[in-house]
Amino acid sequence: MSGLPQKAIENSYKLREVFLNQCQDYQTDCYRLFNGQGEGIPGFIVERYGTVLIFQFHVGKCHLDLSQMQAIADWYVKTLGIKSVYLKRFVSDRSGSQADEDYYNSTPFWGEQSADVLLCKENGLVLEIHPYEGFSTGLFLDQRNNRRFLRNMSSGLNVLNCFSYTCAFSVACALNSGETTSVDLSRRYLNWGKRNFEHNQLKPELHQFYVIDVFEQFQKAKKLGKEYDMIILDPPSFSRNPQGGVFSVKRDMKELVSQAVGVLSPRGTLFVSTNLTQYHSDGLESEIIDVLKQKKRNGKKLALPEVPFDFSTHQNPLAASCFKVD
Repeated sequence: MSGLPQKAIENSYKLREVFLNQCQDYQTDCYRLFNGQGEGIPGFIVERYGTVLIFQFHVGKCHLDLSQMQAIADWYVKTLGIKSVYLKRFVSDRSGSQADEDYYNSTPFWGEQSADVLLCKENGLVLEIHPYEGFSTGLFLDQRNNRRFLRNMSSGLNVLNCFSYTCAFSVACALNSGETTSVDLSRRYLNWGKRNFEHNQLKPELHQFYVIDVFEQFQKAKKLGKEYDMIILDPPSFSRNPQGGVFSVKRDMKELVSQAVGVLSPRGTLFVSTNLTQYHSDGLESEIIDVLKQKKRNGKKLALPEVPFDFSTHQNPLAASCFKVD
């Protein structure tokens, strides 16, 4: 490997050397190694999951050729002892057949074929990763510090995790003796979440899992007079329920927060985040404050941890805010 790609890859690794040593101490073996344009190669992202690397190649933004990516793979393998490298071509329209082929291809770009299920560690949590089963691997790495933050706050609390995906937030809270309810429209992901509970010696039957629209869950809780001590809102930018209803963060975030506050107990904790690029944490915070005023409830902003170090050069950081609500 030579020229600009080599320099960018090596510089990003040097930037992370202390962080990578800390990961060993904190029982973490999944993290981001390269951040696209923020580190010198637009449209190219590298993430590590145990002994597997995922290369994200964003078509139209990344202009590396095949030989350059092979050289990058070879460098990481020699430096980190990686066994497998998978290449996922991200196109703007991910509904086509070509996208399906890339995201579900078990043949690695480099190295030996990985198992279809990996168990990785994040701050001691054991989480199931699928390296070539779809668009995402099953874990959003930029929430690592927020999961640890909420885990530390959740002891003895009744926690509602909305849009729970594979339930990593729920597992984190349950490990600190929280009573969790996980809600998602996908039965497949909730079943994946139950396995994540089992990987951490937690009994899924002691927790609640509902395949239901989040707004329906709020209405059900209101009818039952149910309140939650902590509510986690980390919605996708866009989703569609089985009835054809559409959720859009840009349009519906305020209503989502309002409904959540309606079932949040006094002195409850509300955590809200989104990766929609039009949002910034200040704007998200303002929307939450507006909702609290409308609901005639007082909120104290809690200081969230800094973005994980491996995401510090990311140009579109996660927007997140957390409040203690009277």
